[in-house]
Amino acid sequence: MSMSVAEARAEIKKCFEQADLIEKKYDGPITDAEDEREVKRLLSDVDSMEAKLQSLEETETRRNRILSGVDRYSRPANPALPSNPETAKILEGKRIDPGTQFIQSTEYRRLKIDGTFQMAIARPNFAVAMKEGTSLLEWKTLLRGGSETSGGAFVVNDRRAGFVDIRQREIQVLDLIPRVTTDSDTIEYVSESTFTNNAAFTVEATAYDATALGGTGAKPESALAYAICTSAVKSLAHWIPVTNRMLNDAPMIRGIINGRLLLGLDLTLETQVVTGNAAGENLDGLLHIAGVTMGTFTNALDTLWNLRQSVRVTGRGRPEAYLVHPNDWSPIRLARENAATATLGQYLMGPPNTLGATTVWGIPVVESDVVTENTALAGDFGQGCTLFDREQAAIRVGTINDQFIRNMQTILAELRLAFVVWRPAMFAKCTGF
Repeated sequence: MSMSVAEARAEIKKCFEQADLIEKKYDGPITDAEDEREVKRLLSDVDSMEAKLQSLEETETRRNRILSGVDRYSRPANPALPSNPETAKILEGKRIDPGTQFIQSTEYRRLKIDGTFQMAIARPNFAVAMKEGTSLLEWKTLLRGGSETSGGAFVVNDRRAGFVDIRQREIQVLDLIPRVTTDSDTIEYVSESTFTNNAAFTVEATAYDATALGGTGAKPESALAYAICTSAVKSLAHWIPVTNRMLNDAPMIRGIINGRLLLGLDLTLETQVVTGNAAGENLDGLLHIAGVTMGTFTNALDTLWNLRQSVRVTGRGRPEAYLVHPNDWSPIRLARENAATATLGQYLMGPPNTLGATTVWGIPVVESDVVTENTALAGDFGQGCTLFDREQAAIRVGTINDQFIRNMQTILAELRLAFVVWRPAMFAKCTGF
């Protein structure tokens, strides 16, 4: 059975330690014939393994050189950066998507070259740590511009003068929420629950009553209510089973990681930041957290306007988007003039061929099935909430249960994050929508 460099070194160390134990029994020459024979045998084994170790180290050096050469000469000398600013920023900073990092890692490529994934008795168990600054949160958004399984987001579109580009990606819920990194397991922050502004112009004092602690010219007092809150960093993870053949197919496994594992994390996180109920390891979502202004339903368009007003007046924020379930948005989009008569006019929201982002009262509408039906939410997402990302992402491969006898492996993707709502009043919701 083949031995790795680490195993050979461990065996040599073990032999030296056993010989050392025997030597320590004697101040001078070894007087026991059996001990002397054992020491000679151990040193003979060391000589044999050192010769083997030299061969193993040469093999490892050769393989590392080959892997390094393949990686070096696989990169274009002067790669042309795409016109997409986000993609250009990634490539300029040499940031690589998680799936590509996985298949280009030394751990994966060494096992692939050795043929480990094609061996029926192999049980690979390894982890690939993502490069510093890699966040599994951001990659799903950046890859949405094209096929997550083919790297299509990095293909430059052939833009021709005189043509209208209608391929605008819809806004997603996670696009609205700012993200910052953290090195802590707990986020401690101050939440502002109420603010009563009594600031006013005051006249110059002409009298003072020491007994009543008052008099003319007294300055008004405003009220601020703060609460020190904490939000724990929680783990979001899932795994999928793959066959050894799939694991050996680098393009396929890259597509699975980027297109399925990251998609699953993305979908669950979107659901949690909107509807999480804070029970157990769930996040405290925007529709659940205390302090969000509650609106009253009148009709769809008037209600959306009233939610906007609540965010601006009560929350002192600037509403950035409405979150509406597709089933609730459908009758709004299909509403037509003169609906009360037998003669229908034009669509209120514009003709079916209208281009550009969907807006109501000048505010983008995000259709999302993670929003509870018959519920609408408006908010200042940029100032009102934040996702804290530990950015300690890793993708792991191992064997569980009876996968060993089925030539299968498990791929696990995990991220750690916390969700903070700084000021709940910057959000307004309405049920019965």
